Amino acid sequence: MNDIKLNPLQLEIISRITDEQKVISARCGWGSGKTSALVFSLLYLAKTRPGTSSLLVTDTNPRYNSVLMPEMEKWLGPLGWTYNHTMRQWTDSHTGSSVWCRSYYRPGTRDATHNPLEGLNVTSGVCLIDECQTLTQEVAHKALGRLRAGPSPIMILVGLPVADAWWCQMAENAGQLPLLFTSYVNEENLAAEWFEATKLLPKEEREAMVMNKPKPPSGLIYQEFTDSHIIDGWTYREEMTGRIAIDWGFRKPSVLIICHDEQLEADVICHEFNPREVTTEQLTALILSITWPRSHKSVAPGPRIWLDTGVADKAGKARNDQTGRSAFRVMRAEPPRGLGLPLRSTTDPIKVDVLNGIQRLKRAFNSRRYLITKELWDKGERSTGNSLRKALLSYGWDNKEQPKKDGREDPLDALRYDCILFNWADPTDQGYKPRSRGGKSNRRVKVGGSKTRSF
Repeated sequence: MNDIKLNPLQLEIISRITDEQKVISARCGWGSGKTSALVFSLLYLAKTRPGTSSLLVTDTNPRYNSVLMPEMEKWLGPLGWTYNHTMRQWTDSHTGSSVWCRSYYRPGTRDATHNPLEGLNVTSGVCLIDECQTLTQEVAHKALGRLRAGPSPIMILVGLPVADAWWCQMAENAGQLPLLFTSYVNEENLAAEWFEATKLLPKEEREAMVMNKPKPPSGLIYQEFTDSHIIDGWTYREEMTGRIAIDWGFRKPSVLIICHDEQLEADVICHEFNPREVTTEQLTALILSITWPRSHKSVAPGPRIWLDTGVADKAGKARNDQTGRSAFRVMRAEPPRGLGLPLRSTTDPIKVDVLNGIQRLKRAFNSRRYLITKELWDKGERSTGNSLRKALLSYGWDNKEQPKKDGREDPLDALRYDCILFNWADPTDQGYKPRSRGGKSNRRVKVGGSKTRSF
């Protein structure tokens, strides 16, 4: 492979194979070199795991014949690989390595136990799946069952940009960052005229398929949240009121850091934590790494976001870790053992009702009372765990018009608690009185990544 010039996407996949990452996922735009990356991976595996067989899967036979096979003939044929049409298998005459090529299709009339990949002996321990956007996670589960005979199993999953890509989530669940590239990652191999031609596409299609910014699916709960809620160039100031919002979870709590910006007349979400398998004490340590109670400012280890108050769901009052103490009590302790401030909660049945809280948060988004920093938004896309961004882009209604829980909603639950305690009143409510605001300044903040507002 020394004579082949790889683009950054292809180099990164090869690097992760070398590191033996168990799940390597890539969501990339048109022409980014995804299919070529799979072929180059097979060449690399033939040298590093010689004499073994790998599995290459796509969605249909026509797709294999028109897309994958020409690419394999282009790169493998000149290097001494031959194709057996009967067995649908490529073999390297030099190393003895081979590749089983299969399409995955299970008719809806067949039971889920039916496996089109049954009987294959994949001795390299590696499966490569193309066109993941047309498949479901079932194909990865069935392919994984074929990797029993090889060394460290590796799944390489690639697909076009779609919202809530299951193969990217699979990598995140394995503790790996998915690879996200635009079409421009392969700019050296694509004509400039092609990129110009894509500008004639409908905006949403180009944003999705070239710039790797797929539109969220319809039916999302918080459709009031738009790009205009994402602010660029925001800077924390010490005089801002700092809040913390917590959704407890024995396995995966979510924490949001929120600062009230009087100049923007909004609450800005600037940090978040979404750890797994942590005790309340460990969670406290994470929070204190960037925040500190203002009332204990004199003993702070350095510059922090100063917290003045906080909210949490009432479950924290009964939560037990190994200590047997409630999370509220632990958090109330002075830092560094606790946050040094009481956490507010409510048992008001009207406010704790999930649908009521959702409607209030929808109104808050609609009136731009919550904004998110671009830094946090971008970071959320590439996080290995949960994030507010992932929650907003996946939290939808089920067929009974109830919120559909998918395991990502925890950051939104934390934000809902903040809303019902700090933003329950609505500007359209009779007698509503807005909180006092500061004076104007000449500060400029980009809103939605393109517009700029002066204050």
